[in-house]
Amino acid sequence: MKQLICAILIANAFATPLLAATTYEIEAAANDESFVIDGDLYKAQTYCLGWDEGDEVIFMEGTAGLCTSAELFNVGRRETCSVWCE
Repeated sequence: MKQLICAILIANAFATPLLAATTYEIEAAANDESFVIDGDLYKAQTYCLGWDEGDEVIFMEGTAGLCTSAELFNVGRRETCSVWCE
């Protein structure tokens, strides 16, 4: 019984919406502040230091393809960055 409870707790720890979210690749990046994602140009509201072409991101707020502000999560760097669409 104890092992079953531990297995359930471990499984639930990894069952987060973040794991099920759609990831997008940064297609182009310039100066830690301009990024092409899903064909749209996004500008950092400050800087997204070290974010590069090829990095995988998830839209935490906002939606890819809709030109609005967004909060991005960089999967590899485990960092967020606020951007807006140009």
